[in-house]
Amino acid sequence: MSGFEIWGDVERFRTAGTESVEHLWAKVELNRRREGEREPWFPGNYRFERKFADRVPDCLVYGGPVNRWIEIVAGSDQPYREKTREALRLGCVVHWVFHTEHREQQAAARAALEPELEGPFEFGEYDPRAGELDVGTPVTYKNYAFPVEEFAEFQPEEILGYRKGKARIARRACGWDLGLFDLAGSHRRVIAMTRDGRRFKSLAPGQPDEDAVWDFPTKGGVKALIENGRVTRLGPVGQPGD
Repeated sequence: MSGFEIWGDVERFRTAGTESVEHLWAKVELNRRREGEREPWFPGNYRFERKFADRVPDCLVYGGPVNRWIEIVAGSDQPYREKTREALRLGCVVHWVFHTEHREQQAAARAALEPELEGPFEFGEYDPRAGELDVGTPVTYKNYAFPVEEFAEFQPEEILGYRKGKARIARRACGWDLGLFDLAGSHRRVIAMTRDGRRFKSLAPGQPDEDAVWDFPTKGGVKALIENGRVTRLGPVGQPGD
């Protein structure tokens, strides 16, 4: 026996395959808080177990002031760093929410994220038996560094989800807006002119699109900077409608 009940229409919250009742409870409770406008809840549209790019967040809140990617952990380890980077790249802040009986997963997540943490951050916790749910404070670009480790970060065709057309990268200056980067101390919005990242334009913050500089950076220059650990992503890929 679980020691708690889940009532109402819960089928739309279920994940594919095997799912614990504890994991299901957290999603149902998030929706109840939304319906009752009780903390924690956020303005926007809620989607549960729906594909976003090539991933399936437990809960995605989108269309409000901030897009939120909420991951619920109830006993199984996750690719914590990989999922966090994917969510940030695609324009979401990330909440990691752990069952109170699985502190070992929380410790594993902190170990995975700690090297890049740069500011205050708290995991969320939930306890179905006590009816308690706290989503903590999210991982954002303000408290988490995003060092670029592969040239694929500059190839629209390789960015997670874009391969299958699920993730929309905004067009800008006749190319794909890859977002704002720190290139060896120079902050530039990089625009890929080809899907494979052969040529780029770039803009300084606040610079108009018509003044975009061709071939800065170059493909070879970007690769060299990445190899030397001199590239950091500072924001998500361009979002349609921005």
